[in-house]
Amino acid sequence: MPSNKGTQVQIFGQVYHLRGSEDADYARRVARLVDDRMNAIADQMASVDSFRVAVLAALHIADEYLRLKEQHDRYKTQVAVKSNRLVSLLDELEGRRGGASAMAGG
Repeated sequence: MPSNKGTQVQIFGQVYHLRGSEDADYARRVARLVDDRMNAIADQMASVDSFRVAVLAALHIADEYLRLKEQHDRYKTQVAVKSNRLVSLLDELEGRRGGASAMAGG
């Protein structure tokens, strides 16, 4: 259930108060993903510039999002093609049954 009070989260050592239409658990999951990604990037850098870490984390998350979106779009297309094929096969089968019924009844 959405909270009107908002949710307090910590990302890369900073506390943020988030308000949104999502529930508090979802907001915490999103914040944890960002925090984990930022910490993983910071662990690989010699010096930690939080702005640079945030930009790199945003790029990594955006890359992952776009790759998943493209994969999702491919799957949607495959499902649509297969669904259309099934509809055609069912229509064909129904046509054959209708023809057989007409011949048996006539």
